[in-house]
Amino acid sequence: MKSIQLNFRRQCQQDPEEAGSESASDLVDIDFAEPPATQDEDSASSSLNTGTGVAPVSPTTAGGKQYKYNAQWENAFPWLHFEGNVMFCKYCKAEPQLAGKLSSFVVGNPHLKKDTVKKHNASKKHIECRDIHIKSTNEYPVTIQSALRRQNNFLASHFTSPLKMTTTQYDLSNTLPPHTLTRLAREWLAEDTPNFDPAGLCVGSHEVEARLLCKTPCSVLAGRPFFTAVFTELSCTVEWAHKEGAQLGPDAVAQTAVVRGPARCVLLGERPALNCLARASGIATRCSQLQRMVREAGWHGHVAGTRKTTPGFRLVEKYAMLVGGVSMHRQDLSGMVMLKDNHIWASGSITQAVRDARSVCGFSSKIEVECGSREEGSEAATAGADIVMLDNFKPQELHAAAQLLKEEFPSVLIEASGGVTPDSLPQYLSPHVDIISLGCITQGCPVVDFSLKVQKPVAFPIIFQSQ
Repeated sequence: MKSIQLNFRRQCQQDPEEAGSESASDLVDIDFAEPPATQDEDSASSSLNTGTGVAPVSPTTAGGKQYKYNAQWENAFPWLHFEGNVMFCKYCKAEPQLAGKLSSFVVGNPHLKKDTVKKHNASKKHIECRDIHIKSTNEYPVTIQSALRRQNNFLASHFTSPLKMTTTQYDLSNTLPPHTLTRLAREWLAEDTPNFDPAGLCVGSHEVEARLLCKTPCSVLAGRPFFTAVFTELSCTVEWAHKEGAQLGPDAVAQTAVVRGPARCVLLGERPALNCLARASGIATRCSQLQRMVREAGWHGHVAGTRKTTPGFRLVEKYAMLVGGVSMHRQDLSGMVMLKDNHIWASGSITQAVRDARSVCGFSSKIEVECGSREEGSEAATAGADIVMLDNFKPQELHAAAQLLKEEFPSVLIEASGGVTPDSLPQYLSPHVDIISLGCITQGCPVVDFSLKVQKPVAFPIIFQSQ
């Protein structure tokens, strides 16, 4: 993925048609993969300038080769300004006290080489000046729309189909171990009927047929394996009318399946099975809606769930996320190391917490760190975190912090979390954010209304024949 990101940025730099169609302020998530300078670029090039003016302005000559300014550099570096045969930095010129009154990009740099521009772009003083510019003007070097548009163009040229979740084309029931389904079905049945079933006496064990009806139009069907497992445990059969992941409706009532078996067994399994199906389908429906929302916006990151699941019901809810097309995130505490604020406070520092976690999880587990500021994110990435979670950021603050972190650490994944809702999700979409996790995928998620109706036996008239 890192090489794809780098190629994407290079392609954007070299695309003259794109450069001509966008303003310089619209193009920036290009060339973010430059390594940070070992020293401040301006201090290294300060000898180019004198105390009274600018060094000679003739084109740069090195090794017999003459270098000329390329106007397309401004598409990649919106801060760049060329005048009088020298290059300036708009951000640093606005903050000469911070950048240095005699720094080369304040008074004018005559070395017309792209490497010179790149080094300045990665210099610490330039980044500080740029941060001040962003905070004071609320103007970002790139608009989300233009960056997403370029990202889409790149993906379209490298993949035969749009990058999206395609889990519904697989039989996802194969991810569920049969013994786990059996165990869960038995636990749910034992919870609902721990001893006697007095109502079973009323209906007996004659064979009946019950129809499963969905009464929530445009819902996504999820949870078939759990529903079937419950009735299999009761010696009943289930015949499905729709595949897992299918959208039910748009009719007000959609027949979804038929259950056959002894009457009392069908009724014993009714509530546990419906609970699973209603909950799983509700989560899958919300996930499908969120996934469609971000794809229509052109964002190709991962929408993800969380561990905020119902106790004892996590497998069902995580499985429903898969059916709905979003990422499940980690399954449990053993699946990935996530260092949250309490871990950091107890450890003493982010660096110490990451170091301690790495000593036990080794190379096979990723480490994610919850960060409340860009500075904490930078510390986490420097310490070796694989994922930086920007927690409870406002959308505009998130975009700025994510962009700066991606510039400094292009291989680190950026996750946005905290306070994101289905309504506010579009505001958090950014080409610099790889993952957006939402607790509302499972918490407060509406369920789908299913009912199971036993069919009345058909009464046939009794015909007496005369003798």
